[in-house]
Amino acid sequence: MVVLIGAAIFGQYGEGHSGYEPFLKDAMPAASSFTSLKTSGGAILYQARDASGNPVGYITAAEGPGYGGPMSVLVNWTLDGTITAVNVPRHHEDMPWWKVLFKDKFFNQYIGRSYSEPLLLDSDIDAATGSTVSSNGVAVGVRNGRLVLASYLGHPYSGPREPLKFGWPEILVVAGMALAVIARTLPVLKGRSWPRLLTLFYGFIILGVWLSIPLSLTNIASWLVGYAPHLQTFLVMYLMVFGVIGLTVIFGKNFYCFWLCPYSAVQESLHLITDKKTRPGPKLFKVLHNTRFVLLFIAVFLVLLLKNPSVSVFEPWNVLFSMKGTTDQWVLMIFALVSALFVYNFWCHYLCPVGAVLELILKMRKGVVGIWQRIRPQKNPGRSPTSS
Repeated sequence: MVVLIGAAIFGQYGEGHSGYEPFLKDAMPAASSFTSLKTSGGAILYQARDASGNPVGYITAAEGPGYGGPMSVLVNWTLDGTITAVNVPRHHEDMPWWKVLFKDKFFNQYIGRSYSEPLLLDSDIDAATGSTVSSNGVAVGVRNGRLVLASYLGHPYSGPREPLKFGWPEILVVAGMALAVIARTLPVLKGRSWPRLLTLFYGFIILGVWLSIPLSLTNIASWLVGYAPHLQTFLVMYLMVFGVIGLTVIFGKNFYCFWLCPYSAVQESLHLITDKKTRPGPKLFKVLHNTRFVLLFIAVFLVLLLKNPSVSVFEPWNVLFSMKGTTDQWVLMIFALVSALFVYNFWCHYLCPVGAVLELILKMRKGVVGIWQRIRPQKNPGRSPTSS
């Protein structure tokens, strides 16, 4: 804990935020100087001038919520408020997914758009296929910059805002968690194997194949450094993170691992192919099982030290369900899948950081309940521990 607290302090104050000024010249090479005109809601408006001091345009700089943390979004505007370029000089996205934005010519959609347009994702701007989170981060940064420009030009934006999206993805995620709770707690279903197979299949189809949002350490680690996904667009991630953790705290059971996790479903299916019963002995299992906590500590330490949630991305499901990833991520995925052929639930038992997080939550819950049970009789001296 001391090491992690030290890493968090260094990450928060050690490096600091370098601001947007170093990126302005590259964003608008034709300009010779830049003057900050207005700051609002974290967004900054700069006026660009040529060598003679004549205004040649504006640049807005704002943050957008990316998958690996905030990204710096710079937008070039003409003097009458038309977009001429969008640049993201600083981000923490994984490159295989980030490159999709350029492949799909995502940024080109903004060229020629006016500050008076809604610029909403999926209605005015199409998200890059497979990189919705990164697309949304850019879109939020553009709109935040637009707000400060519109206010400066004397025409505050009053058009439609980003709505809170609650649709089939959110409904099916909630339904999946409810299904897991029923399958594991309903007395008539206890001891039967088919309810768990049903929930695993549900998680594989919905969370894995369709939505591609299995619970990742990055989804949890981002909160440790104060980064949260965009609520209006990614309510489904809030439901995933707080739903799974909330159920763990309330019921004292893990309803995700081995019940809803799509990667667990893949591993168990592969294990059926060979039907190998390879399992380490109790002592070796305990040692290997604790490897997850070592990996979790290292990942959280780096996240806090670098203030970058994306460094915790190493789960193989990212590659498996998106078919995009770096060379090392592909190697890890193949290694994990081949191992699952011979060792039952290899990744889940010995390497999964999410499983380690949920197990820590269960341990803390058990400790709190134990303390409460010891304290409670002292607060009620007239009642015996048995009657309590």
